[in-house]
Amino acid sequence: MGTATCGAGSLSAWATARSTEYRMMTDDERNRWHAALNTLKRNGEYDRLSAEHQAVGSGSGAHSGPGFLPWHREYLKRVEIAFRLIDPSISVPYWDSVLDQYLPDPRDSILFSDLFAGQTDPNGFVITGPFAFWRTLEGRPYILRNLGQEGQLFNENQVNQVMEQTNVEYVLAYTAPLAGCPYPTNFGALEYTHSNIHLWVGGDMKPPTTSANDPIFFMHHSFVDHIWELWRQLRQSRWVREEAFTPDLPQCANPQHFSYATMRPFNLINRDGLSNGYTDQMYRYQPRPSCSMELPTCGSRYLFCDNRAFVRPHCVAKIKLGGNCNGFESLDACFQGRCIMGRCVPGPTPAPWRPTTASPIPRATSPRSRATTTSPRTTTPDTTTSAPAQNATNQEPFVQCLNRGPCCDLWKRQGECESNQAYMHKYCMLACGLCQPTINTTDECTDRHVACAQWHRDGQCTGKSTMFMEENCRASCGLCSEPKLDTCLRTSHSSQSKRKPEGKAAPRKLGDVRRAPIRHLHLGSDNA
Repeated sequence: MGTATCGAGSLSAWATARSTEYRMMTDDERNRWHAALNTLKRNGEYDRLSAEHQAVGSGSGAHSGPGFLPWHREYLKRVEIAFRLIDPSISVPYWDSVLDQYLPDPRDSILFSDLFAGQTDPNGFVITGPFAFWRTLEGRPYILRNLGQEGQLFNENQVNQVMEQTNVEYVLAYTAPLAGCPYPTNFGALEYTHSNIHLWVGGDMKPPTTSANDPIFFMHHSFVDHIWELWRQLRQSRWVREEAFTPDLPQCANPQHFSYATMRPFNLINRDGLSNGYTDQMYRYQPRPSCSMELPTCGSRYLFCDNRAFVRPHCVAKIKLGGNCNGFESLDACFQGRCIMGRCVPGPTPAPWRPTTASPIPRATSPRSRATTTSPRTTTPDTTTSAPAQNATNQEPFVQCLNRGPCCDLWKRQGECESNQAYMHKYCMLACGLCQPTINTTDECTDRHVACAQWHRDGQCTGKSTMFMEENCRASCGLCSEPKLDTCLRTSHSSQSKRKPEGKAAPRKLGDVRRAPIRHLHLGSDNA
């Protein structure tokens, strides 16, 4: 986990981030994630977000139809922003419950320990861990869980079934069709299978109206969003991702799920949730944990690699002391203990796996023989049902292909990309053609970032973020009536009258339009 660019600054909270699996976070990252959750709980923002989901628990375009995935993507974006306002270095992690489903009893997973989501008393109340004694929206002094009494967690077959779909109608699915709907029901649709996890956790997580009381909700839905994005990358071109929506058929879905229906309570329509901007600009997902016979480790002390002879190697959640580890006696399956006669008991853990050092190739080895030397193969899952879906596509590294102020295009025309490379290549990447834009660069009156509307509501159009917003959020900031060149002149003159230029050479041939000091405006810091 971590941001693509890091550091302090008023807009560092908006840097693209990488969401990782909950157990793959470092201890420091996890502790900061828990601290941010508790800060939002204390200041009331967590409950406000929970109430926002409660309000669309029924009779809305958020559940029971094609709007389910787009609505929750927009909702998660807003949750992401709320957390980054507390700690810009964190991103909402995802809970890959497949890792827990492999266990004899998933209730014994390390996930339900004080280190992660906490433990419950005999009544199901969460009384330990980072979310202990959290008062719910209904006034109960504890979060309620009823683990394992209904439903089931995700399994790999369900994830791969989503990946196999070739029609958008079976992903943005009709999950509450009426008689006469021409599309057969797809019971493997994400909305259906994701509901099983709500049932399995139980308690507050069971009904949509109370599910966001439990922070597990956000991590579960991040994984659902992750699966959807894997499918989009695998099955749709970039253009199709933003265009393909399930047909608006009243016999198949409530009109609130239609593509141009309002995404209540947001000032958007449902198809806006298809935007590439979410993963271009806000976050991307780290690959799901995996292992192989050659690399039998999962990269986390809270996971272990099940590489027994009769299974394809895969990562599994470690088991709490006292938990059921039947079948895993030969593996490092118990956290801070060993698996003895089907139970995790305290004791020395098996030595961690260490890679062996390859023998050097003799100097006399010919090119032909060197070419046939066997080297360790990488994990490349096939498309069988047992193969994890995280490598279904190779996601290209992402860059914030934006300018940091409204003068970049002018400076580019005046040759500053060549004569002032150190500055321009850092702050005017788009103008200098150093990256591939994913935005409309021909229309000045447009929002170039998916979060512009929310930043406007948060007052970012003025203050320290002004220049970034004047370049990238012109529609939201109400600047469409002013040519961007005029904005550049006005902003530059205003900045020069307030402070001296910083110790960097100003672009040449600008006359009175000198480079405004925008170091504090970019998405990240100079030492990122």
